Order: sequence, then C-alpha cells, then structure tokens
Amino acid sequence: MKFNFLFSLIILTSFFTSCKKDQADIASNQAYFGGEIINPNSNAIYIIKSGATIDTIYLNNNNRFSYKFTDFVPGLYGFFDGREYQNFLIEHNDSLMLRLNTLDFDESLVFTGKGAKENNFLMEMYLLNELEDDKILGLGQKTAEEFDSIYKISRDLKLEKLKRFRLKNETSALFDEIAEASINYEYYAHKELYPLANYKISELDAFNSLPEDFYSYRESIDYNNEALKEYSPYLSFLRFHFNNLALQNHFKHSKDSVYDRLDLHYNLDKLKLIDETVTNEEIKNDLLKYVLGQFVNISKNTEDYDEMLQSFKSKSTNTKDKEIATNFVISYKMLKPGNKIPNVKLLNKNEKEISIYELIKKPTIIYFWTKNNKNQLISSHKRTKELNVKYPEFHIVAINVDSISYEEQVNILKHYDVRIENEYRFKTPKQSRETLSVKPILKVFILNKKGEIVNAKANMFNITFEQELLGLLNQ
Repeated sequence: MKFNFLFSLIILTSFFTSCKKDQADIASNQAYFGGEIINPNSNAIYIIKSGATIDTIYLNNNNRFSYKFTDFVPGLYGFFDGREYQNFLIEHNDSLMLRLNTLDFDESLVFTGKGAKENNFLMEMYLLNELEDDKILGLGQKTAEEFDSIYKISRDLKLEKLKRFRLKNETSALFDEIAEASINYEYYAHKELYPLANYKISELDAFNSLPEDFYSYRESIDYNNEALKEYSPYLSFLRFHFNNLALQNHFKHSKDSVYDRLDLHYNLDKLKLIDETVTNEEIKNDLLKYVLGQFVNISKNTEDYDEMLQSFKSKSTNTKDKEIATNFVISYKMLKPGNKIPNVKLLNKNEKEISIYELIKKPTIIYFWTKNNKNQLISSHKRTKELNVKYPEFHIVAINVDSISYEEQVNILKHYDVRIENEYRFKTPKQSRETLSVKPILKVFILNKKGEIVNAKANMFNITFEQELLGLLNQ
C-alpha cells in the first residue's frame, strides 16, 4: 500500500508539473496586439506576414480592435488599414497597443504597453528616414565626399541614440538587429542613390568619379536576412542596390552612359544578378517580382514583355507569382497603344448592364476609384472637375472597382462631397480589374473617339498628362 501510494503521488506530481510547464510554454508563445483607429479608412485591420494577410480584425463601434497572437514566430509583421501599411515588431508576451489618426497616419502613430518602447523607437527612426529621403535630390550637386559626410553624421547620431536606448532598456537581440538595420541600411540606400541623384554629370561619370571605398560596405551585406525580409529599409536598400549593380554592369558591356530604367538588357541584367546573389526564396521572389512589375507598369514597349516574363519565370520559385505575372503581361499586351480597350461590362445607376463601348462617343478619359482609398477618391474626383472645365472635348468616366451597390456608391460619393455624374461600376470587379490591369488605382486610360488606347498607363496628376490630352486633340 505504501509503495502504491508513493507511486501514485509521484505520478500525480509529475502530471501537475508537466501541466504547469505546458501552460507556461503556451503562455510564453502568445502576445496581444490592439488599439484605436481614428477616422478609419475601412472597418477592419489586416495583419500581414510575408506579403500575405494572415488575419482580419474588425473594428468595434468605438473603432477599436484587439488580436491575440498564439503559437507565432516573433518578428516584424505589418498591419494594413485599407489604404496604408506599417510594420510593427511583436515578441513573446508583448501586449502592444497603438493609436493613430489616418489623416496623419505615420506621424500620429503611437504605441503603448509591453513592446511599445521598441516600436516607438523604430517609428522615430522611420520618420527621421522619411525626412532625409525628401532631402536627397537637393544634395545632388554635392561631391561624393560631401554627400557621404552629411549622411554619415546622421547615421552616427542615430546609432548613438540607439546605444543610449539600449543602456536604458533591456532589449532583445531581435530588436537590436532590426534597429541597427533601420539605421545602417537607410545610410547605405542613400549612397546607392547618389550616382542617380547627381544631376551635374552622367550616371557613368558619376560612378567613375566615386572614391574607391565609397561602396566598401557592400562586402558585409547580408542578402538573405530572414529577420529583415519584411522590413522596408532593408528591402528598399536591396532594390536600389541591385539597380546600381545592374547599371554598372550594363555600362561595361554597352555604349550607354546615362541611366535608362526601361532598357530591356539592363532589366534582364538586374533579374540575373538577383538570381545569382540572393538565396532566401522570399527575398529573391519579392525582388524579382518588383523588377518585373516596375518594368511592365512603366514601359510601353510591349514587344519586350515576353522576354522579361520568361526570365522572371525561370528564376522565381513562387508558382502563384508566376501565374499572376503571366496574366499581368497578357493583360498589358492587350492594352498597348492602338488596340481597342477590352469590352468589359459595367453597371449604371439603374443597375443595367452596359458595354464600356457605349460610353465612348468622343475622346475619353477613364479613371478608377475604390472606397478603400479615400485620398485618391477625393483627389481624382476634384481633378476631373478641373479637367471637365479645361477640356470639354473629352468625355470623363469614373469606374468604381469594388463589389458594392449603386446606393452604396452614391452614399460614399456624397459623404466626400464629390461629383456623381458619369459614375459606373464593374459588373464583375475581380475579372475586370485583371482585364484592365487596374493596379495601381491611379492609372488612367486615355482613348480616342474610336475607343482605341492612346495611353493605358496615364496619371492625371503627372505634369505630362495635359500635354497628352492636347496631343490627342491636335491629331
């Protein structure tokens, strides 16, 4: 009996100890994230990881939200409010709360709770970096030594600030790595941009005139940093860096001396360099996708698209990216100047289906808007009000890209006090957005009176937009 009692006691003790340990392990692998959104752009907050939405959190009646991370990997995540995106760092047992006003998104964003000090420091660095980014073109006349000195002093001050922060607070190795990266990679990005910002001489001459040690940091670049793969300073640096590496290579085997971002061979070089240099699949695929997207979105040389696509598909390991890129290129080839705009179906205010061709009786401007981007919604409608007065020869059509009713459409427009004339919706939003490649939402179609495309990638806020309109009228 004594033996059985002791044996049972040992088993029970072991069981409860194990339960407590399991509960402690579970508790240590969770964290909380929440906050309040003032003037929300949508009714939800989207949590982003590795470019994908991992969860959707709906705001309550007070525009507040809360979310529990369980069984998660600590690191950088993103949140998207329907219009803007920002990173945040979440670690085990954090209870992170934010407050922001979407009218002044980044500048108003403040964190409280466990993990707040680290995130507020990262936001401070982000805002300082933004200010420096705005000044870079104004420093284009400086010599390389002067330019480097200005940004090096700034980098050193930030590193000193980080050092003081770490002495005052117990920080994790993960935070330390990310915080240093936010400072160093921003400095490196400015140096990569210098030859393109120097407007006194050609880019080739700018490269040739650099001090020998100007890019000495390149020897220590980590192209495959798993902890930084979500982080905009790191990703922005890599994009600028590969632009420069490819450009320097391009100058070696071509007769060019100036930067042409739409040169096919230069962009093929860029894809090749990324493929040869980066081994982390997520980082590599993100960079490859960015290069292809930029090229196709800007270049009007549709005959170059296939070669870029084939190079991209041979290097990317993301099957979904390759499928999307293929459809993207097919769509844009259909939208080349001279082709008729695809005959997508629209719904009018009476919920009647009509063809887009029915709207084209004279030169036409077609623009798009979404309820999820109120700044673009308001600014584009105000801009077209001006264009209506200046260019009565054009018919201006607005198309909403969301799956909403006409009543919802009108309520949104009335709420923002913008025009409601010539407003339509896609009958099949997802399919029509793909057919017309409505990304980014700023893109505008300029059509002649036959419905033929003059420009499928126009931007009504660009200084050349009105010149394009006048050019069409003068034909």
